[in-house]
Amino acid sequence: MMRENSLNVELRTEKGKGANTRLRQSGYIPAVLYSHGESEMIKIKKQDFFSLFRGNVSESVMIDLNITDKKKDNDHKVFVKAYQQDPVTEELLHVDFYKTTLGERIHTKVPVEIVGKSEGEKMGGILEVVERELEIECLPNEMPEKIEIDVTNINIGESIHIEDIEIAGSVKFMIDEKRAIVAVLAPKAHVEEELLEGEAVEGEEEVQEEQEREEGEKAEE
Repeated sequence: MMRENSLNVELRTEKGKGANTRLRQSGYIPAVLYSHGESEMIKIKKQDFFSLFRGNVSESVMIDLNITDKKKDNDHKVFVKAYQQDPVTEELLHVDFYKTTLGERIHTKVPVEIVGKSEGEKMGGILEVVERELEIECLPNEMPEKIEIDVTNINIGESIHIEDIEIAGSVKFMIDEKRAIVAVLAPKAHVEEELLEGEAVEGEEEVQEEQEREEGEKAEE
C-alpha cells in the first residue's frame, strides 16, 4: 500500500514571478496547499523535497505535511496534485498539494510497474506497455503507491486489461475496464515478413489483372 512520509514546509507571503524566482535562488520551491476551494501559499526546501521523492515526483505518495511556522491547523495529510518543471532545465518550478479529508474519496494517478518476463518475450515477442499510469479513485488511507502487473503468463498476441487487475479496498479504476494495459506483440521481423508477403501477393494480383485485361482487348479485336 501507500508509503507515508513527512515534509516540513513554511508559509510564504510574497507572490508573483519575481518573488518566486528569489525563492528558487535561495533554495526553496514555491507551492500551494489546496482543499475544497481554499488555498494556502507555502514554500519547501528543495533538499527536503528531493530527499522525499528521490528525483521522481509521484502523485501516489501520501505525505504528512507540517507547516512549521503556523501554530494551529498546521498538520495535514496531502499528496502532490500537480507540479511544473522548466521544459529545458527540468528544474522544479512549482508544486500543488491537495489536502485530504478522512473518509473522503480522492482522485489521483498511480504508476504502473511491470513484474516478470512474459512467455511471449521469451519466444521473441515485444512487450508493449500501453498505460504507464492509471487514474484511480480511493480513500486516502488506501491509496496504492503503484499498480503491479505480472506479465509472466501472457503469450504473443495476448494482453492484460483493466478488468484483469486485482485491486483491494476502496480503489476503483477511472478507465474503461476493457482497456488494454500491456500486450505482447509479434516479433518485428515476423510482422515485416507478413507485410512483404502481402505486398508481393497484391503485386502478383495486379500483374494478373493487367494480363487478363490485355487478353480481353486482343480477343475483342
